[in-house]
Amino acid sequence: MAQERATFFQEGAGAATMSAYVEIVFDNSDHRFPTGKEETIIRRTVGLKKDEYSLDKKSCTKLDIMNLLESAGFSRSNPYYIVPQGRITSLTHSKDSERLELLKEIAGTKVYDSKREESLKILNETSNTSNYLNRFF
Repeated sequence: MAQERATFFQEGAGAATMSAYVEIVFDNSDHRFPTGKEETIIRRTVGLKKDEYSLDKKSCTKLDIMNLLESAGFSRSNPYYIVPQGRITSLTHSKDSERLELLKEIAGTKVYDSKREESLKILNETSNTSNYLNRFF
């Protein structure tokens, strides 16, 4: 792993660059991530001798990040997290609503929403039946 990092930095932006990071800021206004904050920030910093993760600017483990993502509905077993080559350009030119629908499909929220609707329908039917029975008893 250290050899791969060394190669990465040698082929990258130049010898002066000894670390790099990727940071993702999630809108958490729906509280999908159990952080209690309106935004959730995940960051990974890679250097020649380090590979660090942070959540909301606090150090954490890779396992912590994986568990957080799974709790928000991002499953490791979902094969749809890979975007095919050439699809990025079409995504950048698509409408916000189209990208949102794609993200919902990839993240599995469409399945969640569908099952939620079904559960609410059953709950409502059960409530109606209960109210109907209460009239007679």
